[in-house]
Amino acid sequence: MQFTVVGSLVWGVVLAVLFGLIALTAMVFGLFAVRRSPPQLINAVTLGRATARPVDGWVHFCRERPVRIWSVLWLIVMGLGTGVLLGLAMPGVLGAPGGLWWLFLFVPLLVLCLVPIGAGVLQLVLDRKNTSFGRIPVGLTLSRHGVARYLIAGGVRWVPWETISGVEAHVHSRVSISRIGTAEPLEFTAGVFEQDAVLLYCAVRFYAEHPELREELSTIVAQRRFESWDRALSVR
Repeated sequence: MQFTVVGSLVWGVVLAVLFGLIALTAMVFGLFAVRRSPPQLINAVTLGRATARPVDGWVHFCRERPVRIWSVLWLIVMGLGTGVLLGLAMPGVLGAPGGLWWLFLFVPLLVLCLVPIGAGVLQLVLDRKNTSFGRIPVGLTLSRHGVARYLIAGGVRWVPWETISGVEAHVHSRVSISRIGTAEPLEFTAGVFEQDAVLLYCAVRFYAEHPELREELSTIVAQRRFESWDRALSVR
């Protein structure tokens, strides 16, 4: 009977972990297998409620990309499948003498299975909310007078070029824009946008360090510059 208990436990956990790793790998490949594009030159009115005149009429918009639907489904299936495999292993373990002690292992593992399920459902809700009609898109803009970050809650964080003291890149594609007069930088993850993370970082830093060229922002001149950078990065 002890062999049955150990065998059910080992195979249940091994199969659950293998399934989870396969699902996680598929999801990660789905996150990064995305065709990148240059920023879009759009009218700034489309990013607001038309209650106030935008600082710049035209902006270069970098949209935060939604997670692919099949990647989200893999996340949900990863949690469900792993939980089912653990559940199939439980009867053989709990039916043996002293099997109730294994609940201290199974219960935390089953609770962990709820994490990817909850994350997948939450991502579906957020994507539906942010891409529905009438919603202001989430993303980042570069324009002649500054950088703006459009948030999920509908807020906007505006940073004029003249207040930027530095632009730094960190691990996990994090970009930090230091500002004069405040210790709180504007931070964002460049890897979650439809644009290449390197292009986004270089664009912000380039115009922060070259004030004489900012006049070309909000025009087709800067747009063509971004498009040429995108073509160069696509052949890496």
